[in-house]
Amino acid sequence: MATPETTPVQPGTEAKWQGYVEPFVVGDPGRAAAGVVPLPDETAWDRKDTVLDAFALRDGRTRLVEVRAASVRGLAHRAYGRVRQDEYGFRRTADGRYLVICVADGVSSGELSHKAAMLVTRWGTKWLTGLLDRTEPADLQWGQFVRGVATQIEKYGRKLLRGREDIDAEKCDLRDVAHKLATTVLYAVVDLRAVDGAHTAHVVTVGDTSAWVLREGGRWEPQEAVKNDGAEVFSASVHALPLPPATDPVPVRTTIRAGEALVLMTDGIGDPLGQGTGPVGRFLADVWARPPASGVEFAAQIGFARKSFDDDRTVVAVWPVSQR
Repeated sequence: MATPETTPVQPGTEAKWQGYVEPFVVGDPGRAAAGVVPLPDETAWDRKDTVLDAFALRDGRTRLVEVRAASVRGLAHRAYGRVRQDEYGFRRTADGRYLVICVADGVSSGELSHKAAMLVTRWGTKWLTGLLDRTEPADLQWGQFVRGVATQIEKYGRKLLRGREDIDAEKCDLRDVAHKLATTVLYAVVDLRAVDGAHTAHVVTVGDTSAWVLREGGRWEPQEAVKNDGAEVFSASVHALPLPPATDPVPVRTTIRAGEALVLMTDGIGDPLGQGTGPVGRFLADVWARPPASGVEFAAQIGFARKSFDDDRTVVAVWPVSQR
């Protein structure tokens, strides 16, 4: 999104409009960026192509953090008339202490995976927020929580699949549900109370949805092994709920300060980001050095064109506000 110079308004004349919108491009955009004609998914009219949010959280009149979020349907789904399978959600605890965030990526092979993504972001954040009313983040039983979320997907999936001709209701098992509804998921709990200027965040991931901290100076710091990074390669078979992971997920604890950002993303943007040192990493570090002015701008930045990357993209980012 860019705003070129505009012609000065002459005294006594009225400016009818100003502004200009141009898509972001990083490197070679490929032919699809300009050639795709977006089509709706006629089986899911209520599922939006793009959703976005932009807001600040306060303690009284003091701004604590700025939050930007967007989920954008990828070029492939637009071209083939497939529903957006990514989702995000967030809630604040009743006492105002913690911000709970979830980012989910429905597995593309499952025709109803977007519904699994919706469940883990909406129901999951609500449950996690309730747990934080009586449990500190460091004491959360994350394995138990993740298994509980997986169980909810299984129950919901059985209900959705009941009566379908391609499913034997009596023999429908967990793997049948996972074949139709599966999603990777990332949960983050951000402490809105800073200690010595630093906000603590706890992050738990199932699958290849990833968490990063964008440090001052534009350095991307991954909070777990980077996908396809040499010896630290994630398994080719992506872990996705409702199939529980083989071992309980291990939470990662990190901190963010003013001038930095916690950035949570699906692999639709994590893949082109790579290790954060290439053109996409430099572009996003530049535009996210501070919170974008609006959710529309943030969504446009997420939707940048780059050849070969056509998956859905979802990002939630949190910027602490300086209290100086």
